[in-house]
Amino acid sequence: MSAREEVYTRHGGKGGDRGKILAEMMNAEGKAEVLDDILVLDVSSANFAGIICASFLAEFGAEVVKIEPPEGDPARLITPFGVTVQGVGIPFMFEGRNKRYMTLDIKNSDEDRKTFAALAKKAAVVIESFTPGEMDNWGIGYRQLSQVNPGLIYIALSAYGQYTDKARDAARVPDTDITSQAGSGLPAQMGAPEEDPEPFSWPLRGGMWAGWYISGLSAAVGGTVALIHRQNTGEGQMVDVAGMDAYSSMVGMPATIGFTWEKARPRIGVLDFILYPYGHWKCKDGFVAIAAPRDHDFRALLKILGLWEQEDDWRYSSDRIPDILEQALHLHRIIEEKTLQYTADELVRMALSYSRKSARSKWRGGGVPIVMKLMTPEEAMTNKQWHIRKAFQEVEDEKLGKYTISANFVKMSESPPRVKWVASEIGKDNDYIRKKYLSD
Repeated sequence: MSAREEVYTRHGGKGGDRGKILAEMMNAEGKAEVLDDILVLDVSSANFAGIICASFLAEFGAEVVKIEPPEGDPARLITPFGVTVQGVGIPFMFEGRNKRYMTLDIKNSDEDRKTFAALAKKAAVVIESFTPGEMDNWGIGYRQLSQVNPGLIYIALSAYGQYTDKARDAARVPDTDITSQAGSGLPAQMGAPEEDPEPFSWPLRGGMWAGWYISGLSAAVGGTVALIHRQNTGEGQMVDVAGMDAYSSMVGMPATIGFTWEKARPRIGVLDFILYPYGHWKCKDGFVAIAAPRDHDFRALLKILGLWEQEDDWRYSSDRIPDILEQALHLHRIIEEKTLQYTADELVRMALSYSRKSARSKWRGGGVPIVMKLMTPEEAMTNKQWHIRKAFQEVEDEKLGKYTISANFVKMSESPPRVKWVASEIGKDNDYIRKKYLSD
C-alpha cells in the first residue's frame, strides 16, 4: 500500500465505510444550524449577488427576510429563455431557498422605511444593492442604522464600491453581472486573438452570472467573518463589496505579469501565457485538459507523448511564455499532433502511469503532468461523482411541487448547510415577521 493510500484509508476508513462517513457528513438531520440566532434583512433589488449572499447565510440557519416592494423584486422575472414557474423565474426560485418574504416599499413610503429601521435595529445583518448613498438618502443606510444598532453588519454590494469617485460617477449604472465582468478586464483577455475573423475574435464573457456568484459568495464570506468579529467584540461593521473587485480577482496572474512588465496581455484563445501548457487539446474522441506548469512537468509530458526532441527548444518556463502568438501556436500544434492519436481515456492513463513511476524514481525528475477528459455538459450531469456527493437535491414546495436544485457545495460534518424550501410568493410572511419582531 502506498503512503497516499495509507493516509486516505486512515482518514476515510475502508471500502463501504468511506461511503457511510460521506453520507453522514451530508446528513443535516439533528445537526447544528450555526446561524440560527441571526436575523438577516435582504433588500437587494434586481441583483443576484445580494440574493446569493443571503441564500448562503440562510442555508446555515440564519433567518433571512427577503424584503421586496409590493410588486415584488424585479429579480423574480430575470430568468433564462423567459422560463418561469408559476410566475417565478427559475434562478429566483432556486436562490430563494429558506427565506421569509415581506413587502415594504422603502423607496416611496416613509412609514415602510420606519418599519425597516425597526427591523434593522434587531437584525444582525443587512444586505443591500442599491446605488451608493441611496439608502443613506432614505435615512436607512449604514450611517443611520449603525447609530441605533452598533452591532449591525451592513453588506453593500455595488459595481465599484461605496466611496470612490468612480463609484459616484457610476451611481446610475445598474450593478449587473455583465457590468462587473466588463469592468474587470478579464473578458478582454478571453477569446480568440483580435486578428481572427469577427465575431469569433470578440471578447468572451465568463460563465452565466459568474460575476454575481463571485460577488455574492465574497460578500457571504466577508459577512461571516464580520459575525465572528461581532461575537468577539460586539462591534458591527460595513462590508463593502464591489463587483469589479470580486471579478477582477479572476484576472489573476496575467494582470500581475502585465503590471510587472508594463505590458498588457492580448487575447490568445485557448492558449495560456503563464503556465503553458495549460488548456485544452483535441484528441480522438473529444478534448482533454492538460496542465504542465513546472519545467519538469513539461518535460514529463514530452516523454509521455514521445516528443523528446522538443525539449531543447522548450526546456524552461520562460521559453513557453510567448509574447509572439505564432510561437505559442507552433508549440500547441506540436502537442496536438500527438494528442490526436489517442482517446481521452488513453491519454489520462498514460499520464497517471508515468506520474506513479515518476513519484518513485529520482531519475524521472518527479514530473507530474495533469491530463483530464473534458466532459460534455451531459457527461458531467450524469457523472457518478455528482450523485455520490449529492450535488443536486430534490425539494418539495407546497405550491411549486417537487424540484431538483443545485445543492450547497460545502460539505461539513457537524454543521452542514441545508435546503428547507424554495422561493415563495410575494409578502407571504408579512404577518409572521411583524408578529415576531415588531409586536413589542
